[in-house]
Amino acid sequence: MPPVYEDLKWNDGQINPSGIRSRVFYAQKSWIKTWPTPTASPSTAEETVQLSGDFEMNTGKVFQEIYSKQGKSHVDFDEVGDKDHKMFINKLVGMYPDISSKAKAIAKNNLNSNVVFIAQLPHETEKRFVVIGSEEWDNEIKFTGKSGEGAGSEKGLFFECHAPDTTPLPDYVGNLPVTDGSIDCETGVFTPTTP
Repeated sequence: MPPVYEDLKWNDGQINPSGIRSRVFYAQKSWIKTWPTPTASPSTAEETVQLSGDFEMNTGKVFQEIYSKQGKSHVDFDEVGDKDHKMFINKLVGMYPDISSKAKAIAKNNLNSNVVFIAQLPHETEKRFVVIGSEEWDNEIKFTGKSGEGAGSEKGLFFECHAPDTTPLPDYVGNLPVTDGSIDCETGVFTPTTP
């Protein structure tokens, strides 16, 4: 399928907040039974970078949530590779503002693991969830902890994920299974688990 090209214009007064929202979700790749895939025959620019389908999890597994401090967290992408075989490296940088036992356990439990992250970009009207990690390539994750130097100084669990992909920050509009229910990433609607 040939690429889809569209104009990229700017509207005066366009809503354009920066950063990511304070909820980041992650799962070890081994927890995922079925992955969403790139849209097979995109007809719009949006579909070119959108994943089709849902994350289906193995029995008893869901995406876990990490609070990530705004102003210290972001996603970005860069090109990598030589001419004629370039890809993208999608990146997530996050920060949980404590080094509690639970925070340290996340670092320990995900050491040498392959983890996929989902982050939501802020916007007043659109729901913008992006995936950092794919089924095809291994990710590199790094956790560091910092106690802070003095009263009021920065402290916490810092985490980064670098993930090769053919799509820069692919959009996810499917179902996101979480601990207490699921999130429809197209609408942003949360549905709690029924007891």
